[in-house]
Amino acid sequence: MDPSIHLLERRDRLGKRVPALAGISIIIVFSSALFGLFGFLETNAAFGTIESLEDKYICNPETLILDFPDLSQLSEIYTSDGKLLGKLNERNSQPVPFEEVPSIIKWALLSAEDGGFYDHQGIDFRAIARAALDNVRSGNLIGGSTITQQLVKQNFLSDERTIERKICEAVVAAELERQYSKDQILEFYMNAQFFGENAYGVRAAAQEYWGKDLDDITIAEAAAMVVPIRNPSFYDIRDNPVGVLDRRNRVIDNMAENGFITIEDAETAKQEPMRPTESQTFDQPAPQVLIAAQRQLLQDNVNRFGLGTTFDERKRAIFGCPANDTECEGGGGLRVYVTVDFSMQKEANRILRDWFQYEDSPTGAIAMVDNRTGAIKVVASGIEFGEDIEAGQRPYDLATQGARQAGSAFKPFGLLAALEQGTLDGRQITLRSYWDATSPQKIECGEFPCDTDDTPDVWEVHGGNRNGGIITLDEATYRSVNAVYAQLAKSVGPENIVEVANRLGIESTLKPVLSITLGTNEVSPLEMAAAYSSIANFGLKRETYLIDRIEDDAGNVIYRHTVEETKVMDEALVAAAVGAMRKVVSRGTATRADIGRPQAGKTGTTDDSADLWFTGFIPQYTTAVWVGYPDARTELSGFKVWYAPRQKDQVYKSRVFGGTLAAPIWKQFMEAALIGQGHGFSYEVKETEHGLRTIQGTTFQGKDLGPQIQNFLRSIGMKGRA
Repeated sequence: MDPSIHLLERRDRLGKRVPALAGISIIIVFSSALFGLFGFLETNAAFGTIESLEDKYICNPETLILDFPDLSQLSEIYTSDGKLLGKLNERNSQPVPFEEVPSIIKWALLSAEDGGFYDHQGIDFRAIARAALDNVRSGNLIGGSTITQQLVKQNFLSDERTIERKICEAVVAAELERQYSKDQILEFYMNAQFFGENAYGVRAAAQEYWGKDLDDITIAEAAAMVVPIRNPSFYDIRDNPVGVLDRRNRVIDNMAENGFITIEDAETAKQEPMRPTESQTFDQPAPQVLIAAQRQLLQDNVNRFGLGTTFDERKRAIFGCPANDTECEGGGGLRVYVTVDFSMQKEANRILRDWFQYEDSPTGAIAMVDNRTGAIKVVASGIEFGEDIEAGQRPYDLATQGARQAGSAFKPFGLLAALEQGTLDGRQITLRSYWDATSPQKIECGEFPCDTDDTPDVWEVHGGNRNGGIITLDEATYRSVNAVYAQLAKSVGPENIVEVANRLGIESTLKPVLSITLGTNEVSPLEMAAAYSSIANFGLKRETYLIDRIEDDAGNVIYRHTVEETKVMDEALVAAAVGAMRKVVSRGTATRADIGRPQAGKTGTTDDSADLWFTGFIPQYTTAVWVGYPDARTELSGFKVWYAPRQKDQVYKSRVFGGTLAAPIWKQFMEAALIGQGHGFSYEVKETEHGLRTIQGTTFQGKDLGPQIQNFLRSIGMKGRA
């Protein structure tokens, strides 16, 4: 290639970089109280000053990947029941092509954030000068950012408040202006910007605040919905209507001054009252699914999905060619089908919203797995999912990423480890074996620490019979007796319980402590659902998965998931444990979870009552419900929820338990999710020649379950066909 081409490109870049540096140097000068420098310097001297600053302050934009997506090439995510969840846009947004955004919204955005956008080259010198004067007065490095600079700060650089970063921001902004047209830059900004609440992009903002499509937005609504960009926490349209109204009217005035609307239209718009709808957060049923699917596709280093062996190859396959690369072809336009059921997901969101609708209440999460395949059907959180740029938060989902102490919901792993060993301390362990239920129970820690936080020599465990007494392991399970399970953990060995939990599907790193059966290790709701699903399958583990199939832009299937299953535990042994877990619902701590079907599960409540659980299963599905505060482990007392079973408010003034809160939420969700679905079992009841009843031909989804499972079904009283 002719080297002169490179020289021309570099001169072009420098032609835009120099004014950018000149503008940003004003900030340096003002911040250094050298206000008069550029007034006395000749042009060459000014450029010399810039060059002398370059080594110290200037970053090289050529080292950054400044890609904007081409919205016509974006891949789409569909649920298992055919609902379009959204498009993969490297952001949690609902992208709209530039030409489909009404002019009134573009005008409001420009008038609020960057009136000279189409006149500058990425840097607004007048705004910088005003900000620099403010910097001298206040001592803070603030203000002066154009739309292009905002994009740079939010997408390509850190948000540290230093002169070096501010200069780099200007340089990269100039480079963006060189690579992209103004319309392309504004298009990306309109779709990537955070508008407060859970709204990313103008379409989401219009739905969130006004419940409207973009074409129906008025001048006043357009001006109001761009106000939160400056400060989403302060300019909250619902919580601070007075502050937003004042700012909205200034935006409307700016629109008139800029010639976008007439003065008459402006005066009329300012008289329009603000009437935001109730929060539309849950209208996006699974934004976390979009992020999770995108993450899996991009991080597929083994090329399982056939999208490429390198990150760049996979990125091109998913997002298509960058908008500024006119020679690039191919990529993008994929149709990715995930396992999530839209109707179930929407119902889970609605239930969590209804239960935890008050400011002082905690929140919850629901994760559901299909036992037959391992497909993830629901991952719902009772809080907004997104990225609050002002608060510096990152996307976080309680259902898949929330690591919380499991409480007694971890006891089944200890039970299975004990039954698998068979003999402990010289005696045979069965559900009929007897244990001392005296509370408190004092246990010497010995080789393993007692707890995850401290290592006392003697551990005092409460939760049992104050007056002493002997009970069976079966009763200790459905009554959730801590005193017994602490002894069990010591006899089994916590390292063996860790191994069983990992084998069944817990992926988090677990500490082998004696309190493991009391749930002091942290796990996510999805992990609990996955591991309990292996129990529901009587020791057959089916790997959970989210992406079911992928089609290219021509409709060709390029990936289809194959169910992977492994036998991880003896089915008769697991059936025995399931029998005890069934009694948790029928007579134990989770009677409020009873849905009148063959079911089993376990409640969980941590010692400090900060985390509540119920994880339960029927033949088809396993569902985990967690309740707690999202930001920190805080005792659950003195709060109010809408208690759905009784259709009234319920105030919890004292300690609450998994069986009293998580269990009824589980019941409500499962009853709604299972409408029209059978029990999943097929079997026949026959009498022998001696008049004994026996179950034969027992199948689940057409698969013979074997004699041990037949005996289990007989023990729980199943009759006829379901």
